[in-house]
Amino acid sequence: MSGMAWQMTGSLVALGMCAGAVCAPPDGERPNWWGDIPGFLDRQRHLALESVGETLSRVPPAPGGVPERRTALLLLDTLLHEPDAPEQPAVQAFFRDRTRGVADALKSGPVTEGARIWRLYNHGFIVRTVGATLAFDVVTGAHLEKEGFRLPEDVVADFARECDVLFISHLHDDHADPAVAEAFVRAGKPVVVPGDLWDDAPFAAVLTRPSRDAGAAMPLPVRGGTVRLEVVTFPGHQGKALENNVVLVTTPGGLAFAHTGDQSNDADFAWIDKAGESRRVDVLLPNCWSPDLPRVVAGFRPAVVIPGHENELGHTLDHREPYWLTYPRLGDALPRAVLMAWGECFSYLPKDK
Repeated sequence: MSGMAWQMTGSLVALGMCAGAVCAPPDGERPNWWGDIPGFLDRQRHLALESVGETLSRVPPAPGGVPERRTALLLLDTLLHEPDAPEQPAVQAFFRDRTRGVADALKSGPVTEGARIWRLYNHGFIVRTVGATLAFDVVTGAHLEKEGFRLPEDVVADFARECDVLFISHLHDDHADPAVAEAFVRAGKPVVVPGDLWDDAPFAAVLTRPSRDAGAAMPLPVRGGTVRLEVVTFPGHQGKALENNVVLVTTPGGLAFAHTGDQSNDADFAWIDKAGESRRVDVLLPNCWSPDLPRVVAGFRPAVVIPGHENELGHTLDHREPYWLTYPRLGDALPRAVLMAWGECFSYLPKDK
């Protein structure tokens, strides 16, 4: 895959392209905040998050450690590592607005070449190619059980309408959200899940439960059977025993995307080390804390790596993985890695297409 190349686009919606709205802070003209410490801190967070958004818009996602982006992502780490971050109105607005921006961008039209890849909360991604739109581990934020930190139903409905399929890696609620799955089912879209996830749900009968076989590709019809994806479901695990589907999805145009979920099992390197030997992998979407991340990348041999799972606000602070740790964890894979914030979009164009 060394001959691949990439194109970058901005992180905010521009002319209907990529997403990431900037929150409009309230009371912008107040000369002081004496006697109103909560209001003072909220205003400060709004301004800081606005600055993050402006920097990421001006310096769009690109491979490697772009200094201005690293500074913006470090500021984002700092804000999201406050213990009560999911309860803060500024953080809630940042989450909702940037995610709504992705939904708006999806409605702007099809992709004519390559792929657009949007980063959502935690390990959620949406990938749009010429032939299909894929969703991976999309959640509403409801698992945090914080008023205000939850996607509106219309945004979830937009995702279900605009995407062709939803893949869910494993049962943890920061990856598997029944509200999102049900929206996709109502829209008549396949939902691909591991093991016995939601086997007692009202929509259980229509869920797709693929065989976990590193050597086999499963055809998956979408768009009413008019388009066919090819899906390899690698038998991954989180820890020693929790089933975690690692999927490699090849779209009709031949582009292939791998999402690892919370893959973290050393014994699975038996197949990880060979995952890209005989199969094309354009973009790898690994979790940022996966053990020996450079080895995972080497096994899949992708052209581009876009890590996920930074700043899951339901985790303890020490496991609320920051971007500043992702950079060194990537090791020699950093030059082909693209680190992204919620709502950002990266446009990928392979050289051979």
